[in-house]
Amino acid sequence: MAPSTQPTTNVYMPDLPPQKLNRPVEVKPSREEIARGRFNDANIKLFLSGMHRDGVVILKDVIDPAHLEKINEFMTQDTEKELQKEDLYRNFGVENIQQGPPLVPSEYFFDDVYFNPILFHAVTLYLGPDAKWNMITGNNALPHGTHRQPAHSDAMCNHPPAPFYAIANIYTVDASPSNGSTEIWLGTHHFDNESQTPPGPKGETHIRPEYLEERQKTLPGIQPTVKRGSILFRDMRLWHAGMPNKSDAMRYMIALGFSASWWHGKARFRVPAKTGVYERIMHGTKGYGIIPQIEEVSVEEYARLRNAPDFNDVEKMTYEGEIF
Repeated sequence: MAPSTQPTTNVYMPDLPPQKLNRPVEVKPSREEIARGRFNDANIKLFLSGMHRDGVVILKDVIDPAHLEKINEFMTQDTEKELQKEDLYRNFGVENIQQGPPLVPSEYFFDDVYFNPILFHAVTLYLGPDAKWNMITGNNALPHGTHRQPAHSDAMCNHPPAPFYAIANIYTVDASPSNGSTEIWLGTHHFDNESQTPPGPKGETHIRPEYLEERQKTLPGIQPTVKRGSILFRDMRLWHAGMPNKSDAMRYMIALGFSASWWHGKARFRVPAKTGVYERIMHGTKGYGIIPQIEEVSVEEYARLRNAPDFNDVEKMTYEGEIF
């Protein structure tokens, strides 16, 4: 009998799931890698293969879950205040609100969340040295959700077919389809903005129906399960969508954004002045090839703008000001 020409497993890279399985790559660093703050060569190969093929990789068990639980407790109380606002902005008009994580008081600012060496190594592997860290935000899928966001890409501008921006999504609870884990469409970071409708008044854009219908035939959108303490690392160009949280508890997620050094965006993240946050960030990123882009504002202004929507006159679009 002639040998099969279609191997069922990847002998060269057994941890790289076949593309037809439509499952994201998961990279779990060893204790030694965590201690060094760097992937070994095998995991570098796996991480980059996943990112370049699929546009997303799950970095498993790299944050202390207890730290995320404490942040989640803060966000639960903060959500009650947010829901009292008459002008509360809902992303794409569904049960999902923009909500930045707390940088003060310091008891909620954890090094393995904001200065995670494994994450920083992933950023520099994918985007190159001296990557700019210019976004700290988050979103909250509210309980008992019934509506989904349209599939969209965060890269709404003309952009090169090369990795230029990546986002680290950090859930503060175990995330799954039952509580609104983000829908992702593997490999769609290879599309340019020809697949998108023009941005609306709030910056929203959709993937064109004909592109969705075609992709649905081969690699439709999926909702991965991501355990608290892991990071979903994705290319900004990837199609994705917020999904309804059908559980009884909120599903909060921190988002940290990084751009390649050669991408000339104007984005800055805000920190409260005279609190030590600026100094802590500048010191905590030193030596990792990560360059923070920070704007200090008063404590009062920070409190007012922490949960600002992404697209308004205050929170500049990440890619605004590109000059190439």
